[in-house]
Amino acid sequence: MSSILDSLSTAVFGEEGDDPSCLTDPVTASLYEAPAKGLGISANFTPWEARDALRNNCLALLGPTHFNRKDKPVLTHKYALLAYHLCMKTLKIKKAQQLKALMEDEPRFFQGGASDMLQILRPVPCEGVAMHPHVRAGAMLHVIYDDYALCQEAGEPMPHQQYVIQISYCGRQHFIRRRYSEFRALHDRLSKELLVVPGFPNGDASYKIGLGDYAARGRALCRYAGRVHASLAARGVFSPRLLAFLEVDAARVHIEEDGRVSKLLDSTAQISGSAWHMVDEYWLKRWRKFVLGRAARRYEPPGPITNERLLIPLAETAALVKRDGDEFRATTVPRPSRRKHRETFAPASATVAKYHVDAEAIIVSPDEASQKAQPEPATIGRHYRAINYDLWVYWKMVHGGGPCISRKTKELDSLPACGAGREATSRLQRFGRVCIAKQRKLEDYWRHLSATAAGVREVLADAAEQKIRDRVDETLGRAKNKRTEGRLKLAARYTQRMWRSKKAYAFNDDNVRVMKHAQEIFATADGEVEHASAGAPFIVEEGERIVQLGGAEQYEVKFTEADGPSLPVVLKKHSCSELTFVHSVDKKALSMKKGRDQLLPDSVLLVVQAYPASSLSHEQVMHRLRSAKWPLTLRFARPLAPADVAPVSRILELDETTTGGLPADLKLQMVKRVLAMGVPIRKHAKRGSPHDTVLYLNETMLFWRIKNATKLQADSKIVRKKKVIGEEEQPEVRGLSLKYDLTKGVGLYEVRYVRVGKISAALRRGASRKAPEAHCFSLFCDGNKTLDFEILKDASVDRPEPKPDPLGLWPSRRRLYSSNAAKMVRTLRRSEFGRRPQVDSANARTLFAWAFDKIVAEARGTKIFVDKTGAPVARSSPKKRLRMIVGAR
Repeated sequence: MSSILDSLSTAVFGEEGDDPSCLTDPVTASLYEAPAKGLGISANFTPWEARDALRNNCLALLGPTHFNRKDKPVLTHKYALLAYHLCMKTLKIKKAQQLKALMEDEPRFFQGGASDMLQILRPVPCEGVAMHPHVRAGAMLHVIYDDYALCQEAGEPMPHQQYVIQISYCGRQHFIRRRYSEFRALHDRLSKELLVVPGFPNGDASYKIGLGDYAARGRALCRYAGRVHASLAARGVFSPRLLAFLEVDAARVHIEEDGRVSKLLDSTAQISGSAWHMVDEYWLKRWRKFVLGRAARRYEPPGPITNERLLIPLAETAALVKRDGDEFRATTVPRPSRRKHRETFAPASATVAKYHVDAEAIIVSPDEASQKAQPEPATIGRHYRAINYDLWVYWKMVHGGGPCISRKTKELDSLPACGAGREATSRLQRFGRVCIAKQRKLEDYWRHLSATAAGVREVLADAAEQKIRDRVDETLGRAKNKRTEGRLKLAARYTQRMWRSKKAYAFNDDNVRVMKHAQEIFATADGEVEHASAGAPFIVEEGERIVQLGGAEQYEVKFTEADGPSLPVVLKKHSCSELTFVHSVDKKALSMKKGRDQLLPDSVLLVVQAYPASSLSHEQVMHRLRSAKWPLTLRFARPLAPADVAPVSRILELDETTTGGLPADLKLQMVKRVLAMGVPIRKHAKRGSPHDTVLYLNETMLFWRIKNATKLQADSKIVRKKKVIGEEEQPEVRGLSLKYDLTKGVGLYEVRYVRVGKISAALRRGASRKAPEAHCFSLFCDGNKTLDFEILKDASVDRPEPKPDPLGLWPSRRRLYSSNAAKMVRTLRRSEFGRRPQVDSANARTLFAWAFDKIVAEARGTKIFVDKTGAPVARSSPKKRLRMIVGAR
């Protein structure tokens, strides 16, 4: 019906012209214009040249996954099939519109893999179809509908339709004629032989009276045959009945393809990254007869590779050849009649007696027998041949057999070797499969050990009895230990409760730990992280602070799904701790709402969905963020601003002018805030020259900027060129953070003590000798390490980075694009440390040494604790406590 409508539309409106512009894919369009050029052949090609080009492209595609070939494929397999069909004109495409419609309606013509060209499919048993079990077939089969013809055979009252079908099998084309009833008979036979058969097109009475769409029916029958072969090829087999029905000579194609592919893969020189593989010469003789046989002299396939002959003495090999040689030399061609007549001759005839030799009449001396018994050395060319890895893999895929004998040279007695690349990967995979198979075999053997053998029942009974005894002893011992442990636990708990009640510490009951454990189990079972539910208790683990700092303002930001899929903030890890901070904020992607204007760089992440981040590593924090559900609530600590901190000069002035001095706790808190903001200072080391840096303090550690941090930070910034988009200018992209990316530090638990006026030996040698001792102080740490610092005259709080000017440049960097990096660093240092109030370095040194002494004492109070036995123990990291949040959301 569709063909009739197409004919009517053509007659009324005229034939549509060729429109290559409908092919939107540029590769398809170029192949439509010049398919031969796409395959890399000349315009005046022959059919075998196109087939060779398709075969070479398939081998090049299989190189990275199967072989060690380095050839680059011309096209992908889909486009190679398209170019081949266009070259051979198997699809009768005259216009680009037809090609586009065919690729949309019949994509099966361009599907498959590069290995479809290889003859690696095994035959399935088919009753009544003669097929040698060692014949192989390929998966590249295209059944193409061509036309239908009206025919009537003698003796039939009504004519019938015969479908003209073009068969394209591994680059070879021919035409056949088949009826619908023949396809139906084929389907019935296949249904009995195969486990799974695709659906067959239903019959319709309208076709018997000539009203059916024969073209659609023919295409459906072709599609059915193609699906049967493709489904079998996916399992590595083929149906000889189907190929015989399609008049495909699988044995002849196997002979041709095996010889051509082997010739392409063979090489006399060793391939880079490969080893030589040995093949039995006797098997090679049978293979040569197979691939060189034609027509009436067609030999049977050689069968599996018999490399095991190279691993046994040659005397046994000769006996094996003598015994089984006649079987191996069997052919598909019947023996000549003269051979049959010769076999029927009487043994006593003159012709036979002339050449007959009695083995028993031969008398062999003991010396000759010992000489014949000596093993003959295997020689190349006579007993075996050496081939490369690619050819060995191909023969192994097609014929099977083995075993693999790889050597470094072409000599059989040389050292074993294994090539690199695919060869090594394949060898390791096979070795792993063998180990797994052996392990499973042993497990199955012991699992299914027969209980009827003599003595097995007694052994099994003794083993079961011993297992019961061991289980009883284990249960009794566990109960005894539990009773003893219960008494000790009660005594230790009472001691801890009494000590902690005196020290005003909270006690985490065992019930909270059980709830926490159950909470983790349920979260793991759901494939999620722990999260709070409305109205339900939520147990969180919170890390304790080593020292208490006067923190800045905390704020919460709630992100919804409208801000997704990714957060408009960049979170990074502190270079010397697990702290997570805000590196940059994308103001354009961040929809500004109430409270989001406080989201600033260098803010520290405190809470993720009601779970404190102090007990989590940076990777765990990022995992929680990736696994969290919308809406996402985060709590941050705003970085301190200069207005929040009193400078060192102001602290010293208040301490001098106040009667009796500032209170110790107030003065310590002011110094802590100064250190939290950052203090410019000079650091000395045992080696090298001292350098100016900035010293920071947080709740768990002390850290400072590394050497040349300002230069590294300036080099990491990306300054965009001046481009005005509307009325807004593009700002500079923030580089590394001076406070969190370019710092080193030590934990507060590692600092042991500090004394006013006591400095380390590092300040008395080298370049540090010039530093005034009254301006220096040392922090003595574990492992005989010291941190040596010198107070600068302009010591004050660290100033934040200045805001960009209207030109998009930093104030101190307007003329730096024409200078070198050293001038840039000096200018940045002057802008950062310049114009600070002068302080008394000696008094400032005394102030900082006194403050660090208090900080170390405070850290020591959380570091030392009493264990269950009452002995003091020192912690190496901050303690983590469980806390219950009721009604968290």
